[in-house]
Amino acid sequence: MLKRTKQVVSSKKGEAYIYVCVLVLFISMLVSVIIMYMGLMAQVQIQKRDVKNKLDSCVAEYATEAFDSIKQGDNYEFMLDLEKLKENAYTHLGFSAHDASITYDNGNCTMSRPIVTALSGNGFGLTATYTVSFPISWGGKTFADLQVPITVTSYYKFK
Repeated sequence: MLKRTKQVVSSKKGEAYIYVCVLVLFISMLVSVIIMYMGLMAQVQIQKRDVKNKLDSCVAEYATEAFDSIKQGDNYEFMLDLEKLKENAYTHLGFSAHDASITYDNGNCTMSRPIVTALSGNGFGLTATYTVSFPISWGGKTFADLQVPITVTSYYKFK
């Protein structure tokens, strides 16, 4: 094997250039795929962080309302309406009553309507489970859509 490689490299016919061209082509395609993958994963993380911030905002507003009602003398268990919290979550995420999916404004993805679950126990919170669809484009062509299932949780713990 080593002897054959030495012969090809020392040959004056130019056969070595074919191997170099194939190797350069393979490495450039591999780097292109890696860069595309890194970009998609960055978009997934940005989208997930933004949804987490929106859920945190919804839970914080709800906690403020509950705390204000407790200051007025109401029982906090009476004020914890988890169905209202779920409805507010859809509004904070940008979904109306009949939207099945939305095109996300911080990127080129489509977000399906999440399944929002209210959490209770030693506090209250929300869990949103949804799928995000990213188009896979290369060279100006869209080849497929990458479907990424995501679960985000926001929880307010009583002190």
